[in-house]
Amino acid sequence: MQTRRSFLQLGSSNKVENKNTDILIYVFQRGAADGLNLIVPHGDEDYYANRPNIAVAKPNGLNDAALDLDGFFGLNPVMSALLPIYENKDLAMIHACGELGSSHSHFKTQADVDRGTMDEGVQSGWLARYANSSNNVNATAFKSVALNKSIPKSLSGAEQVVALDNIDSFAIKAPESESVALQAKLLSLFAGKSALDKVAQATFNGLAEVASINPEDYPVENEANYPNSGFGNRFKDLALLIKSGIGVETASIDIGGWDTHNDENATLAVLAKEFADTLAAFYADMGDRMQNITVISLTEFGRRVAENGSNGTDHGTGNVAFVMGGGVNGGQVFTDWPGLRTQDLVGPGDLLPTTDYRTVIAELMDKRMNFTNQQELFPDFEVPEYLGVFSR
Repeated sequence: MQTRRSFLQLGSSNKVENKNTDILIYVFQRGAADGLNLIVPHGDEDYYANRPNIAVAKPNGLNDAALDLDGFFGLNPVMSALLPIYENKDLAMIHACGELGSSHSHFKTQADVDRGTMDEGVQSGWLARYANSSNNVNATAFKSVALNKSIPKSLSGAEQVVALDNIDSFAIKAPESESVALQAKLLSLFAGKSALDKVAQATFNGLAEVASINPEDYPVENEANYPNSGFGNRFKDLALLIKSGIGVETASIDIGGWDTHNDENATLAVLAKEFADTLAAFYADMGDRMQNITVISLTEFGRRVAENGSNGTDHGTGNVAFVMGGGVNGGQVFTDWPGLRTQDLVGPGDLLPTTDYRTVIAELMDKRMNFTNQQELFPDFEVPEYLGVFSR
């Protein structure tokens, strides 16, 4: 009898391991995370002057105070799970990171960051342009994977990409008695060479690859404890895919909800903890594999330096980026700190970005992904001198 698993295996590719570069994981904190309350500039008194009600207290040993990182910056205490990774020098932050001239519109700026340019004539995403440039003849359907309900703009235009919300639901919805015949019919309908046929064939190959995985063969390791949340479960699924050797080269995962106009501290207490606990669980679960994995997390723009009348913050500019992995020169906060005095701010009262986010990505792609065509990644951006965030 031909089962669904055996049918799908007919079209599956050989599993591969990516040996030449890191596995790149791109996290987008959608909604504009407040970097000033995540990585707290407790050494800048103007931070406290601007935020009398929502500032995170200076490090003092109490549960609600910042965890000191370097004498000037501190970690929001709800993100304490990241502190051991920072101290192990596998985690770094880049503060006052962003893009000058960016819009305060979520939709536009998210698209700009995903595409790596403000030029709306460029339709493809920067991650897609990298993926399309790779000539890995052994690539599987999971060369580029989006752990999301849909393909994000960062992977828009990728020649080979699979989007799945979770592994368990990644299957054709049909009764068991009908699934084999239905899939055979669908395969015959998309057997050509058109762009649509290729997308359909990649999807079927993806179904085949996932069907060949037995999750029990790849358990969570090192007592890692993933949050039972959408973000946590997506990283847990990604860990399984990586361990299986299915051929993941790049992955994209979103975590939304960061638009904290009202009662910010209550929102961050939940969301920032979920973010930190998930990254810490993935780091533990991957163990030595983290030596060849790089995680980068960006958000579209920062928040206003001054709190608003609703104990929240409005849309700003400069922010903080997170990078994690064995190739990160961690244990430090990289920044050319501009200060938070009124005369130091940009726009309507925003943190001035002194590091363009593309500078960080360009260094990552060069040193960890062996990709030096910066013009292809960022067609209208001249990359300045690297910060030294990554090692080769």
